[in-house]
Amino acid sequence: MPDVSHAGPCGPIVAIVDDDEAIRDALEDYLRSYGYESRLFGSAEDYLTHPDRFNVACIVSDIKMTGMSGLELQEFLVGSSLARPIIFMTSYEDEEIRNQAMGRGAIAFLGKPVPMNELARQIDKALNP
Repeated sequence: MPDVSHAGPCGPIVAIVDDDEAIRDALEDYLRSYGYESRLFGSAEDYLTHPDRFNVACIVSDIKMTGMSGLELQEFLVGSSLARPIIFMTSYEDEEIRNQAMGRGAIAFLGKPVPMNELARQIDKALNP
């Protein structure tokens, strides 16, 4: 059962952190169909400075972005009060990066284009450990 302290009117809030607006918009539409409310962020820095970061139940983040990378975001969040389950997606699959992400506790490391059913399954796993 998702933590209701991280739920919006439509359900748990999932942060989508990706510097590609089209991907953010597509993921938001798709996740809405699964009952998830989304907050969209064009960068890790945007996420870290936005007041809604405290209401997020799960993060879906790109690895390579302008500015702070997804791995740097994860490193910053681990052990902080802002730590949330994180699912990575990337067009640049690299075993070393994957191992770093998973070693720090990522729920999943998915290649782009992201199989939407798999993303929904991983979000459910993150919210219902």
